Amino acid sequence: MNNTESMQEPGVLPTDQVLVRTMTEDDVEVVVRIDAAATGRRRPTYFGKLIEKSVKLADLSISLVAELDGQVVGFVVGTLYYGEFGVAEPSASIDVIGVDGRFRRKQVGQALMRQLRINLSALRITSLRTEVSWDDFGLLAFFRSAGFRPSDRLCLERELDPTAAVD
Repeated sequence: MNNTESMQEPGVLPTDQVLVRTMTEDDVEVVVRIDAAATGRRRPTYFGKLIEKSVKLADLSISLVAELDGQVVGFVVGTLYYGEFGVAEPSASIDVIGVDGRFRRKQVGQALMRQLRINLSALRITSLRTEVSWDDFGLLAFFRSAGFRPSDRLCLERELDPTAAVD
């Protein structure tokens, strides 16, 4: 147990300081800003469409934002599936997750994951999936600490040459 955990009051979780709420379309710009700081590129069209699909067009939205002191400092965009991709049981995926670099190590990612798990459990969702770049060691470590492990399913990929004739 580290010093922070040993000073924790009984019944209080380290993530309790972070407010997690349902994402709205109004959160697009701050999500774009957080992502741009992490990736080095702004993707407003991508996130506009992704959040519209996740928040406005979905039957049920599972996407969340995290706030500290009234400021959005993290987000997770997810999708629910009911039998797609050959998986019989209801499942969910994390499409993208991000935390403002100034607020990393402040339990923001853990708070988002905790609330997402609570929400998915209430919906009787039995599995949560995501994809991570093989060499993104920080994100891999985060997901490992959140209880993820390699899947029994294998993601396949093929390079395509749009100028070549199709065999």
